[in-house]
Amino acid sequence: MVEAIEQAGPNCFVFRTSDDEFVQEELRDGRLRQGWGPNGTSLLEVRTREAWNQAYRAAWCEEPSPRRHGILSRMLDMQAGDVVLCPKAPAYGQFTIARVSEPYRFEVAEDIDDFGHIITVESQRVVSNSYNADSVMISDLFRSAYFRPPVARVQDYRQEDVLDAVKRLHNQKDTVTPQDPARVREVLYDEGRRIAARSLMGHVANWGFEQFEAAVGQAFERKGYERLGGNITRYGGDADHVFSIPMPGFEEMESVSVPVLIVQVKHHPNGPTGVEGVRQLVEFQPGQDCDWDVRYRVLFSSAESFTDECQRLADGHDVVLICGIEAGLCML
Repeated sequence: MVEAIEQAGPNCFVFRTSDDEFVQEELRDGRLRQGWGPNGTSLLEVRTREAWNQAYRAAWCEEPSPRRHGILSRMLDMQAGDVVLCPKAPAYGQFTIARVSEPYRFEVAEDIDDFGHIITVESQRVVSNSYNADSVMISDLFRSAYFRPPVARVQDYRQEDVLDAVKRLHNQKDTVTPQDPARVREVLYDEGRRIAARSLMGHVANWGFEQFEAAVGQAFERKGYERLGGNITRYGGDADHVFSIPMPGFEEMESVSVPVLIVQVKHHPNGPTGVEGVRQLVEFQPGQDCDWDVRYRVLFSSAESFTDECQRLADGHDVVLICGIEAGLCML
């Protein structure tokens, strides 16, 4: 089943069909049926919209919607190997993933003068809308106005992401059991933030040091810290930023030292950060004329990682290390 999806072609379609018991049974047997299909309305035999509308009127004695023929004609674009997503099938809160095995054909079932439009499918997988982040991403597509028609092709800019999600879902053993929707959406949001953070750090690599240092300061201020100063060198130590730590209810007490967080910024996007930044933070002292109480020391780097020596030194002096994707997340 996984192999079948791996070999799937580049196109992906959203296919809405009836929740009629007959139609759902047909899907389980590998026949994906679409309505508006009475006898005489095969898209292979009645090729123009005018002729098809005439055949529809003759079969059902009613006027078809002006868009109906165009929507159904999208089934002619569905070829073997394409992926098809069926919302609310086999039940509400679920969708079916399948692979097209044969192109469009027309065949009305006995005693049912409808649903003659058929796409033959295989490698079916039923998925809960809230199974994981991939299923939520796909099921969210179904809510878009673009995918409300019975047949719609996934846009080119979405194809790769959707097909990748489909392949991952096919690698799962149980995709029917729903998870907590709130937790799944939280994971999806976190994944989105990490993608954005990775992209941001790619841009940061091209910045100068002053731009990076300023951006780090702004990031802390957006999080509610008040910048008291920066670029301060004392007793061999250094702090690029000094922020006060909020203490609600103690603002008017002059006898209370101001708890602060100091940040040393290093811009080394092409290599790991060493111990210099940690030593500068450890050796920094506010001085006797200052009422700052240093509670936290943070080394903030644009590098992907820190050296082992740096990590050991930081652990020994309670210095917080932030770099790579975590730096990008902090700056968002």
